[in-house]
Amino acid sequence: MITKNVRKSVDIISHSNNQLKENENAERYLNEATKSILNSMQDGIYITDKDGYTLFINDAYLRISGLKKEQIIGKHMIDLISHGYFKDSASLKALRENKPMSIIDYFDGGRRCLATSSPVYDKKGNILLIITNLRYMTELYDLQAKLEMTEELNNKYSCEINELRKENINRDNIIGNSKSMKLVYETIERISEVDTTVLILGETGVGKEVIAKEIHKRSLRNNGPFIKVNCASIPDTLFESELFGYEKGAFTGAMSNGKPGLFELADQGTILLDEIGEVSLASQTKLLRVLQEKQIMRLGGTTSKNIDVRIIAATNKDLKALVEEGKFREDLYYRLNVVPLTIPPLRERNEDIVFFAFHFLEEFNLKYKKNKSLNYKAYEVLKSYYWSGNVRQLKNLIERIVLICPTEIIDEIYINSILGNGNLINNYTLDDNITLEQAVSNLEKQLIYKALRSYRSTRKAAEALGVSQPTIVRKANKYNIKS
Repeated sequence: MITKNVRKSVDIISHSNNQLKENENAERYLNEATKSILNSMQDGIYITDKDGYTLFINDAYLRISGLKKEQIIGKHMIDLISHGYFKDSASLKALRENKPMSIIDYFDGGRRCLATSSPVYDKKGNILLIITNLRYMTELYDLQAKLEMTEELNNKYSCEINELRKENINRDNIIGNSKSMKLVYETIERISEVDTTVLILGETGVGKEVIAKEIHKRSLRNNGPFIKVNCASIPDTLFESELFGYEKGAFTGAMSNGKPGLFELADQGTILLDEIGEVSLASQTKLLRVLQEKQIMRLGGTTSKNIDVRIIAATNKDLKALVEEGKFREDLYYRLNVVPLTIPPLRERNEDIVFFAFHFLEEFNLKYKKNKSLNYKAYEVLKSYYWSGNVRQLKNLIERIVLICPTEIIDEIYINSILGNGNLINNYTLDDNITLEQAVSNLEKQLIYKALRSYRSTRKAAEALGVSQPTIVRKANKYNIKS
């Protein structure tokens, strides 16, 4: 019985010893695994005990700091500072303050590092270890710079997409076969592969934007953005922020990340400054600097940015006359007027009216699922009309008659019922924002144009209209009507 009990006790002791060895092996394995994990980290790790003596330092810390293990392990932080290995110790601060502490540490070669020390506590709440994380500041700066650059690009592309959605480029070719339009085509061909500034002149509705898009489409920048700016619609107080952008915090209500201006969105592409004659003198000065130096500075910014943009300007104003009146800067005028391109009004190229009418008829038949057509005499009526609103007015008319004409064939009688003298007032509505003076002026232009076209003489036209010949000559010059 005693022998059995001794044997049982020996077995228990033997089992306990084996279990103890297994536990020691497991602990040793865990220690080795922990060291391997810490050495595989990109951040530097430095561990001290509760008294400030160095217990462990990983490979990343040695690489970042340039120190060696034999210089550090087992040494107290105070001694390491006195020997010049460290200028300060986040570990000692964490021990003193009993909370996480961060400092900027410096090593040989001017390397700046962020050291953050955090206490590790036992079950009773006493400090057991201090673990310090070290990160090279240059990496942080690089990450921050990359993040800011990515955010800026995302912001720019987002704004550019929104602008392109609003100003989708029309891929249709320019319509017209008149002699004057052939000259326009030839000019576009000659300037298509150069980046010269173009000034497009012409009355409202002649298609200046279409010409600008065609120039862009044929240019070497056709894969870049095309951004249209309606200068007349931008208040003078917002002109700088809209065109040149602003930095974050530039003014109350500004976007937190700032915003690129329209010139930045047009980088590597083309910008159309439409209604350039409406820009105030103060804004003209800011615009002139961009044209001269090809640089912009955001509102609230301190540095200039280079831009690579082709500039096209468009206006229905006589800029030269505005210069003489002191309403437009002369230096800006000459900067813009490098290649002037005048788009003739529709009434001066009436052979193109048939092409436009047919094109719009097809467009609106397809859009509204109609099958309307114009007879020969209807086209003749359209050709004889004055078209004070030019192509835009003709397009609106075709859309209207496609929608409301009760018959499939639209004849001259129906066209005359809309355009004839008895219905001239119906060409305008209160929504057109046209003054009585403008409407009367347009009617006067139409009547003089028709009289000169019919009678081929200022004297006979004057007789038909019941006025003197000098009156007809003066008003024809006023309205730029060629006899």
